[in-house]
Amino acid sequence: MKHLRGKSGLRFPLGIIILTVGMIGMLTVVLICSVTLKFGSLSFLKDANRQSEYLTIRQYEIEAPVLSTAEPPLTEAPTEEPTAVPAESGAIVVSRYATLQIGAESTSVAALHERLMELGYMDYDEVASLYTVSTENAVKLFQRANDLPQTGIASAALQDMLFADDAQSYRAKLNDNGIDVKDAQERLCELGYYSDKVSGYFGPKTESAVRLFQTKNAIAVDGEINHTVYSVLYSDIAVSLATPTPTPSPTPGPTQKQGTGSKTTPKPGATATPRVTNKPGVEKDSYGSGVSGMIACAQAQIGDPYLWGAHGPDAFDCSGLAYYCMRKAGLSVSRSTAASYSENSRWKKIEKISDLKAGDLIFWCSPSSDKVSHVGICTGGSGFIHASSSKGQVVRSSIVSGKYWDQYFVCGRRVFG
Repeated sequence: MKHLRGKSGLRFPLGIIILTVGMIGMLTVVLICSVTLKFGSLSFLKDANRQSEYLTIRQYEIEAPVLSTAEPPLTEAPTEEPTAVPAESGAIVVSRYATLQIGAESTSVAALHERLMELGYMDYDEVASLYTVSTENAVKLFQRANDLPQTGIASAALQDMLFADDAQSYRAKLNDNGIDVKDAQERLCELGYYSDKVSGYFGPKTESAVRLFQTKNAIAVDGEINHTVYSVLYSDIAVSLATPTPTPSPTPGPTQKQGTGSKTTPKPGATATPRVTNKPGVEKDSYGSGVSGMIACAQAQIGDPYLWGAHGPDAFDCSGLAYYCMRKAGLSVSRSTAASYSENSRWKKIEKISDLKAGDLIFWCSPSSDKVSHVGICTGGSGFIHASSSKGQVVRSSIVSGKYWDQYFVCGRRVFG
């Protein structure tokens, strides 16, 4: 190895000297680069570094949202954005339901109909996918039962309540207002429990009458009309007071003239009041008696709105239509449920669809129960007229083999002959 000799005579290895100088040079370069990057020199390196960071951020902003907001495949009806609703804990809960209202048409509306039927706000029926006035009225009844503003709109938050396991089933209570309340007041009058004005307002006197009815009929006393009370109230097993009170006249309002055929106008402000379709020129009291009169009456109501608890002349539920037409045709019957009418042993029971005749009442159960929950009026053959909750009005339908009305047929009753 070569050596360098100093002035003092000491000798240094040449390799060590070269290595030392190289390390010092590299440290000097690193120090210079750091200082210049910090204070503006070598700007091309600084710009390159900034450009690299910028591209990385832009890539995240563009690509990440694309993955999370990709449009879903087209379905039967457009799906609205999920609605965020505040939870009690303060956290934000995203609802999976889209707001539904008049005119909406989708499978979500069909599911809404089915749930409203389960909870007793509509008669059981073949479900439809169009949000009609009857859907709006049923939603109002659910809102009323839960002390909510009665908008008739099924918001996401409302559907969260409606489809919950502990959803409130049908009830009418103190301070409620509606045609169903008016109908109940009339029935309580008929049984001797109520003697005040039939106004449709559930006041203290109505509550007292309901409590008395519950006591006499061995039902839990709470002063409310739920489905248990409703099913007994509109049945032949309802226990009346010893001295029934004659049914008082309804609260004064717009009336119809005898023989003119004009319909009464519902009292403004009543809960779930239907949009009435008047049919001028129809003589309401000239249908005749017997089978022909009953069918003529039913045909004259086609197009009238469906409304839970109503029995005419402007709106009907299914048993209300049967009651109205039987009365107009000369039968003396009480206002009852479809189930109660189906159990009337005074009328001949028809076991087969093929044995039905014009004027017979036809009964169906729901898809989830064997209990009768719907009634229609046979017009001959497989045809019948009924107040359809899902279609929102009185309609003409037919029994088709293998379809809904065939599958859930229970029996018929021959009310004439």
